[in-house]
Amino acid sequence: MSATKRTILITGCTQSSIGSTLAKEFAALGYKVYATARRVSNMADLASIKNITLLALDVSSSESITAVRDQLQSETNGQLDILYHNAGYRSLAMAAETPPVEAQRTLAVNLLGIVEMNRQFADMVIAARGTIVFTSSLSAFTPHPSHALYCASKAALHVYAGALRIEMKPFGVRVVLVNTGGIKTEMSSQRIKLQADSRYKYLEAKINHAWDVIGGGQITAEEYGKYVVRRITRGSAKTIWCGNHIWTIWLVEHLNLQWAYDLYYGRIYGLDTEAPKREV
Repeated sequence: MSATKRTILITGCTQSSIGSTLAKEFAALGYKVYATARRVSNMADLASIKNITLLALDVSSSESITAVRDQLQSETNGQLDILYHNAGYRSLAMAAETPPVEAQRTLAVNLLGIVEMNRQFADMVIAARGTIVFTSSLSAFTPHPSHALYCASKAALHVYAGALRIEMKPFGVRVVLVNTGGIKTEMSSQRIKLQADSRYKYLEAKINHAWDVIGGGQITAEEYGKYVVRRITRGSAKTIWCGNHIWTIWLVEHLNLQWAYDLYYGRIYGLDTEAPKREV
């Protein structure tokens, strides 16, 4: 990292989120933190904290990204020690019923915006011989009913981050992927609302209950933030696992037991029995 005060840009720092906690943890370590969200008003809990600057950033807008990049270039002498991709959009829709606008929004935030951020900030990170971090999810591994587009976007991010790691090695840039399990945030309390004519309408209550069951035993955002920041700043890990269910998913993946996903999710979501006939 650079010899001057270390700098970090974090996306998705809305109040009570993982990003907000990460911003506080890095600020406590003396980093100059640029915390971002689509609206500055959504980061009120960070406004009075030393070492944190709040910026409006829409990661799905190239123009918004450029404006933030230009500001940081002038304030940090063209160097950025850590670019932390944390912003995310959780799409709740059944795979064959996902509206195009929902699919586009999911990919714009969870993948395409990240690609554009890296394109515009790469020179600054390279100049600092810094680090690029991605908040990924266990959903990158799991065929999770009602989360198909979200899972797909995280799976794509997983592969993209791996390729970026190899491509950035010649420039001394470290790339870290954080596989995140269940965390207690507002995102984890979202509920699906199916259209009246959805073929899955009869399962709506069961689908939402399944999410409660799967999310049980979650760790807090504060616990998550402390652990992840410590691993990023004190070690050389390429992949970090943190959150509820991480060991279950790790074992399934490493023992090649992916068939268990079909059995488990089918049962808990009520998708293991034939659907009732629909009225025409």
